Amino acid sequence: MNKIVYYLKDQWLAVIITVILIFFTLTGQQENNVLLQKNKVLEGQILVLKEKDHKSTKIIDSLSKIDTVIVNRIKIIKQKEYVQIRIIDSMPVSGLQRYFTDRYKEK
Repeated sequence: MNKIVYYLKDQWLAVIITVILIFFTLTGQQENNVLLQKNKVLEGQILVLKEKDHKSTKIIDSLSKIDTVIVNRIKIIKQKEYVQIRIIDSMPVSGLQRYFTDRYKEK
C-alpha cells in the first residue's frame, strides 16, 4: 500500500491528467448518446415528411390531369360558340329578326 501512495505522490500530474481524460471521455460519450437519440427522432420525422411529400405529389399530379380535362372542355365550348357565331354572322338581317322574334315572343 505504501508503494502505491508513494507512486501516486510521485506521479500526481499523470494521475490528474488521466482523471481529466476519463471525465471528458465519459462526458463525450453521454453527449454522443443524446445526439444519436436526436438523430433517430429526426430520421423518423424525415420519413413522415417524405410520405407527406409523396401524397402531395400524387394530389398535384391528379389536379394537373383534371386541369387538362377542364382546358379541353373549354376548348370544345369555345369551338361550339365560334360555330354559332359564324352561323349568326352569316344570316341576313331579316333572318336574325325572325330568329329573335320567334325566340323571344312577347307575352
